[in-house]
Amino acid sequence: MWRYDFHLFYLAGQAVLAGVSPYTISDFNPPYPLAVLFALIAWLPEPLAYILYLAGCLWLMWKVMGKRFVWAVLSFPVWFNLFVGQVDLPLIMLVSLIGPWGLPLLLVKPQVGFVIAPWIIRKTNTKRLAQVTLIGLSFFLFTLLIRPTWIGEWLAIIPSLEQYAQRDSNLYWLIPKSIKSIAVALGIMLALPAGFLIRSRRESWIALHLFAPFTNIYSASVLAEWIGPIEVILSWLVIILVGDIHSGAPMFVIAISILSKKLFLTLREKKTTPPNHISFPNDI
Repeated sequence: MWRYDFHLFYLAGQAVLAGVSPYTISDFNPPYPLAVLFALIAWLPEPLAYILYLAGCLWLMWKVMGKRFVWAVLSFPVWFNLFVGQVDLPLIMLVSLIGPWGLPLLLVKPQVGFVIAPWIIRKTNTKRLAQVTLIGLSFFLFTLLIRPTWIGEWLAIIPSLEQYAQRDSNLYWLIPKSIKSIAVALGIMLALPAGFLIRSRRESWIALHLFAPFTNIYSASVLAEWIGPIEVILSWLVIILVGDIHSGAPMFVIAISILSKKLFLTLREKKTTPPNHISFPNDI
């Protein structure tokens, strides 16, 4: 399992360099742009490429979080993301660091884009948004130029919602499979407007993470910035209780914990802050 996803992405990058479809690789099902990005390092020996991936992830986390990144690394979602070599973590860290300029990279994993794009789009001015859209469109057209048939090939092999259902790690983990499709549709319709309108980046990303489609056991790594010791303990406790990382796990406990801490601190601050003294004419 070590480096499993990274190995698939690496092979997909080699397929791009060789001019063949990455969808001939068993278990590779991300969008073609991910394979194009990995083609940039697929000419390197795989162990060296993975070391560069790890170093890049850790550097990004340190730039975004400072010393607090240690807590994130100790949590199960982030640790497992690094262990298998997934892209959720570096994508979220890169976008946190460079803002809207990182949006075009979300073509490689739309599930992550669902969580983080709405808030950033809302906070980006029209001119900058147009520039970023042009870059994203150029990247997309470039992938079509390399392989015009990739969209059809991708749609033909992506797993169904039912296949993904057993891997759910957010609130959909609680939903019976029989009504999963309806629940996901309703969740998306409610979460997207909420994520767009919520002022706080943290709360927006939490709300969308809780209702994101196609989550996996490492998906909570999108909340890495706000993970602390409590979330570390909860994440490993969940794994111990569920016992099977392939069946998904209720990693929504991380989001709930972060929100609960925020609520607790807000209430405590209100209790300790004296009310403003209002001066009346008689008060001399």
